[in-house]
Amino acid sequence: MKTQKLQDICADIFAGATIFANNNLSRDYKNGGYRVIRLADIQNNEIYFKDCLFYNTQDYKKNRYLLQDNDILLSSRGTIFKVAIFNKEDTYKTIPSGFLTCIRLKPELNISVNYIAAYLRRKENSIITGEKNIKKTNDKKPRIQLKLTDIYNIEIPIISSKVQKEIDKLSSEATDYLKKSIQKTREIEDIIFRI
Repeated sequence: MKTQKLQDICADIFAGATIFANNNLSRDYKNGGYRVIRLADIQNNEIYFKDCLFYNTQDYKKNRYLLQDNDILLSSRGTIFKVAIFNKEDTYKTIPSGFLTCIRLKPELNISVNYIAAYLRRKENSIITGEKNIKKTNDKKPRIQLKLTDIYNIEIPIISSKVQKEIDKLSSEATDYLKKSIQKTREIEDIIFRI
């Protein structure tokens, strides 16, 4: 099967913004700030915006990190490999933290973001288990350390648009199911809270 390097099908691949805990991070948004997506904000292949922090500073250097609809976020640091798709649902300016890498596909190629995200999840072991990409820490947990060059060179099989559409359909169904499950869990928690 024909493959292409990830960098050849992307308009941009960039590491997230370096933001330190003491850099005006807050749970409340103030005009001119940025919502920051951290590794902890990605669960079950979805971004949970509820617990995101805000970098409440007008820092125009951070504009280069602004996420666009259908950007793929990949954990390039940390102990857990995560992949999620950013869907812009509001007007907040949103940026990824430095532990995430943003992958932005070339729109003119019409490659499914759901396919690329699913493929990256499936190939997790081969992406991160190379000796250069994993570092053992004192507590024996491996730490992911993907460089941009590692991500650029990931080989992506080129599949038919028909198969990509099937993946899109299944991904949409899975997302709907997950959202309904989360809603039902919240309803249960609300009932228990009232007891």
